[in-house]
Amino acid sequence: MSGNSAGNSISGAISFENFAAVRRAGESLIENTQGEVVIDIRQIEHANTLAVGAMVAWFRYGAKRNTQVKFANVPDPLRKIIRVSGLTKILLQGE
Repeated sequence: MSGNSAGNSISGAISFENFAAVRRAGESLIENTQGEVVIDIRQIEHANTLAVGAMVAWFRYGAKRNTQVKFANVPDPLRKIIRVSGLTKILLQGE
């Protein structure tokens, strides 16, 4: 897993072992942005509920900081999990 604040992207695998680090990487992207941040997640390696959990955590963290969090390049398998979880309106805004 890695975060790239210059490009606002998150990449790699999200697991139970590195979830806290992934969450913090996303929070760092949000902290460095005012108003709105778009996080590119095209390079997340596996679509799973941990990835969705991280996205929800980043969305909530942004809300606490008055920063709107949007996600770009959401892989199709992850979109399917988001849809069946009922989270389309908050995690797939503007689509």
